[in-house]
Amino acid sequence: MATTFVDTIKPYFTPCYRAHMLAVGVFDLWSQDDVKTNWADILDRTSRPAGTAGSMPKAGCPEGVWDQPTRDQFVSDFNAWKAGGFL
Repeated sequence: MATTFVDTIKPYFTPCYRAHMLAVGVFDLWSQDDVKTNWADILDRTSRPAGTAGSMPKAGCPEGVWDQPTRDQFVSDFNAWKAGGFL
């Protein structure tokens, strides 16, 4: 099964995470084009341990930050999305 933005990547980005990114004027996490354009920066920031400078997602949302297994799964899925042609 292909790794797609709608089915695999977008569900990681909760409404609160999206609202935070929109509030700081960066980009829309629910826009496939925005996420594709900013793929390298998102990968860099989500690969950092939770709570470190520049890590994503940031604390402040009710769902909290990702634990390490979730972070690792996101990185794997995010890389697979790119490898599959950003479907």
